[in-house]
Amino acid sequence: MASATNPSHSEPGAAGTDDAAAVRYAPPRFNLILDAVMVIAVAITSFVFLNRPLDTQHLVIIGASDRGIATGFHGAEISQADGRPFRWTTAEATVRLPAHGVTDHLLMLRLAAPTGVAPSMPQAVAVDLNRTHLATLPVLPAPRVYRLLAPHHRIAIAGNDITLRTATTRVPGDRRDLGVVAFAVTCAALNETAWLPSVQAAAVTGAAWALLIALRSSGIGALRWIVVALFTLISLSMRHSDLRFAHRWEALLLTLGLATVFALFLLITARWKGSEASVERSTFNAHHLAFPLITTGVATLLAVLLLAPLTPDPARFVPGPPGDNLEYVWKLQWFADAIAERRSPTFVPYLFYPTGYELAYSELTPAHTLLGLPLTLLAGSTLTYNVLIVISFVLTTLLTALLAERLGAGRLGAFAAGIGVGFCLWRYQHTLGQMNMIGTQWTVLALYGLEGFIRRRSSSDAALMGTGVALAAWSSWYYGPTLWLIMALWLLMRWPWKETRSLRTAGPAALTAPLVALALIAPYAQPTIQALRGGDTRHEYTSLLSLSARPLDYLTPSRYHAIWGAWSAQIAPDTAGAQLVAPGFALLALAGVGAWRWRRSPITWTLLIIAGVCFVLSLGPELRLGDRTIPLPALLAYEHIPVLRSIRAWSRMAFYVQICVGLLAALGLTGFAQWRRAWQALGVVAVCGVLLEVAHAAPWSASTAPRPVDRWLATQPGSGATLQVPDSFSGAIEYYALFSKRPSLTGYGTFEPAGATADLVWLREFPSERALTTLRRLGGEYILVRRNAMDRERPGWRERATQQPELAQVYEDDEFTVYRIVTGPHP
Repeated sequence: MASATNPSHSEPGAAGTDDAAAVRYAPPRFNLILDAVMVIAVAITSFVFLNRPLDTQHLVIIGASDRGIATGFHGAEISQADGRPFRWTTAEATVRLPAHGVTDHLLMLRLAAPTGVAPSMPQAVAVDLNRTHLATLPVLPAPRVYRLLAPHHRIAIAGNDITLRTATTRVPGDRRDLGVVAFAVTCAALNETAWLPSVQAAAVTGAAWALLIALRSSGIGALRWIVVALFTLISLSMRHSDLRFAHRWEALLLTLGLATVFALFLLITARWKGSEASVERSTFNAHHLAFPLITTGVATLLAVLLLAPLTPDPARFVPGPPGDNLEYVWKLQWFADAIAERRSPTFVPYLFYPTGYELAYSELTPAHTLLGLPLTLLAGSTLTYNVLIVISFVLTTLLTALLAERLGAGRLGAFAAGIGVGFCLWRYQHTLGQMNMIGTQWTVLALYGLEGFIRRRSSSDAALMGTGVALAAWSSWYYGPTLWLIMALWLLMRWPWKETRSLRTAGPAALTAPLVALALIAPYAQPTIQALRGGDTRHEYTSLLSLSARPLDYLTPSRYHAIWGAWSAQIAPDTAGAQLVAPGFALLALAGVGAWRWRRSPITWTLLIIAGVCFVLSLGPELRLGDRTIPLPALLAYEHIPVLRSIRAWSRMAFYVQICVGLLAALGLTGFAQWRRAWQALGVVAVCGVLLEVAHAAPWSASTAPRPVDRWLATQPGSGATLQVPDSFSGAIEYYALFSKRPSLTGYGTFEPAGATADLVWLREFPSERALTTLRRLGGEYILVRRNAMDRERPGWRERATQQPELAQVYEDDEFTVYRIVTGPHP
């Protein structure tokens, strides 16, 4: 029970070890056997999963799949003879292609000279490979494929620049300087790289073994097996299993680098401690399980009650209107499909066709897609989606309650904090679509581990902290950089800096947290860094403003509440979903009591400062007061800080405010058993108020059943791509591609693929001539028109569509009209 005078003096593990006594003992032989079994399991899994043939060639259709890799070409056109896309070169044009091994490669270039060149006078085209002359081709006016041998010593694994240099001419009526016509470029390896999967498996096994030994040397118990298992899962599922050689090679280098770091950590900690490794073990007390079990049971019941109206059939419906929720249901299924094929889910070949889509442009969210994989394989992606939501409610509630207890709160206060944070309005709003943001339990776990480390200097707490940080980043990159900021403030305020001895003794254990975080985040970050490398990741400024909170939003009641939701929507009709951040009046009242009662406690000031910082950040880049605009710290991050500049919804910082408010509320109920009856009655009323305010009831749910139009498309011959308008950039595009069995010219994500912006803009102009030309050039065949939305956004579209002779209406139902391009797809 917490002290009735100062909660900071009754921290578990601070004055004694009654709550979790740390006992030093040599690891038994059984643990060594389990370590060996773990390494063997990693080795077998890695070899079986990675040992499959890789892609041996890469075809680039010039004018279609050359986004972001072709320079020095004129705009894309379509051949009148056969409908193929092409581009004219300038005097010097370059295409960048990946290597498919360290062997000799065959280059195949489909080219044609201008028709004005006589057949007996071919046009000379010099071909350079990585700025070294390879050959000079006599290109004729008739299109044909020219083959060149690229020796292995001229091949660069990172990428190869194929440069075409030629004289230019001008055609009457065309002011461009034209070189030759380029239709396609192919780079193919002459031999398979059969040795690479085995080397990868050995590297992953070696890194896992080094990590296991390093964690054991730090005194980590059973948690080390969980960390090593997570490291293996994330390593194998990211770039190591990519079918492209260059990405596997970079993953191999990263793994070897991580193995080196793990070995250095082992040497440093062994030298620092200067003693034989030992393992920390906590005493077990069944009495301590009662409160977590009760909290878990209540949270599970509340979560089911809240979600039951939204998901009458959990295997067929998900909470919220159709939108981002369907994107994440698709991601769950895509991960399952890709892993079943032993390929990395980080690249999706059938989205943004014909180029494909690096899924790292969006949220990979492996905390859900990867950890939920077994359930997805067993029960399907829809049920998995709903189960993950329930789990997030339960774990966020439980971990918040345990963190409140660790800070010195009583169990009633800890329970109120858990419910107030786990079922807050912010979380409920994101439950209706953004599954990546509901992994809030991991942020609380990181803080729980950090507070435990501050109190006990335990390497196990440090490992728990690192695991929480990593899993939070696995859930969403929003938590990656922002959680480090919160933890830095927490550590700065809570660490006993005057105790110099504590800094020396905590050193080896403190290194465990960054070690675990690095091991779990580095393989996950690699695809994102590769995809966004060199690009501007800033969003439009107006988007930041619309996704920022306002001061009064923290006092606006829930528009989803079962009792006063309609009234709240009337008094604040302009409150967008991103601005639903109110912690709840009952929780705020209890937090005020806690802040006042424990105003002299370092814990209180830590929570108040973090809440204040996050409150200001949640307001976005600027605050508008009448005619005045006040710049805020988020503006500095947007303009100058590389990692933070990619944040679009600064209102999401409000969840950290919610955590602080909940923990202060828990402190407000400290010493409840010693209160007078009247004050106890008020405390019970406040806790009931917290329960009442989380009675949300949103009116939406989305069916995940296939649409009739998708079933129809799946029965049609051919493999031409689809385009849906006017909502051509949405999560539904990705999800329904599972049923149509056809590639899509568009997709959905945080960022568009490199070089795709112009094509996407033109496609949205359907049924304009430019849109149809782009459709044909990219291999589009079917256009799905959502009639009601199209009528609102583009009146008169029907008349313009009937005037296009290459469009034929082939299907219509209650929602969609489908047109087919009668000339057919060409790529």
